[in-house]
Amino acid sequence: MNWQEFAWYGIRFEAPARWQVGRMGPRYLMLEDDAGPALELKWGEVKGRFSHQKQLRRLAALQEKKIGEPVKACPIPPQWQEALGRYKATGFSWQGEGIGGTGVLLYCPACRTATLIQFYRNGNRQSEKFPQRILNSFRDHRKDNLVTWSLYDIKATLPDDFKLKQYRFEAGEFELAFASKGQSLNLHRWGPATTLLSERDLIQFARMLIPNPRGAGNPKNFGDGKAVEWRIDPPATPWGQWWGRINRRPTFQWLRLWHLPKRNRILGVKIWGRSPINPRFLDWVCEGYESL
Repeated sequence: MNWQEFAWYGIRFEAPARWQVGRMGPRYLMLEDDAGPALELKWGEVKGRFSHQKQLRRLAALQEKKIGEPVKACPIPPQWQEALGRYKATGFSWQGEGIGGTGVLLYCPACRTATLIQFYRNGNRQSEKFPQRILNSFRDHRKDNLVTWSLYDIKATLPDDFKLKQYRFEAGEFELAFASKGQSLNLHRWGPATTLLSERDLIQFARMLIPNPRGAGNPKNFGDGKAVEWRIDPPATPWGQWWGRINRRPTFQWLRLWHLPKRNRILGVKIWGRSPINPRFLDWVCEGYESL
């Protein structure tokens, strides 16, 4: 069985690649398989003192209100213990008509993140080893001030000061919009590329993102496909510098798109803001952005 990394809002783990995202939100993921819900995660930063008992009572009240079945504390299965050694953990379970769940409430003292991980039971899943491997791979923070983002068929790594503001996962287009101090960054993914580029080239396609760019696109070859890049800077004149200081709109923009023929995808990175953009940073973001 193939496994895939899922990474969203700071957490990451491996799960069967055939599991699909059923629902998602800020610090929330629900994965499903052919039989229905398979895995649910909720997480968030704890501001004050964390209490497993208090959180379990809240979960029990929500679950009973939702499906009429109580949540009960239970021992953590022995095979999970080693995977959860770095967390303060409490086990729970519930059983409804035709479906049930077993999970853990985790608290990480290092990053002060509390996480609920719940595995659904419906009698049709093939392996009881799924939870153990998922928990073994689960991480709620990195030590290098970077954050991995990996859903569907895209994966990227960004500095943790870039916060996700909006996202779109539509059939032909994905978009993740991030913002940091004085700078914004968007990740794009389009497909199938053969259709999108059937009547236009990559430069013409890129004009949809920057409709009236100053200067011509500069195609360049790298990797397995072709790339087009635009860089827009304010005029290097006293008037241009003065206008850049008082203008509220972004005065520096940088866009790069590249075609991945083997994946039949187009990826794009757009960065803009009111301060100069480091070309090495753009290169670093693009090198870490991939289609799986």
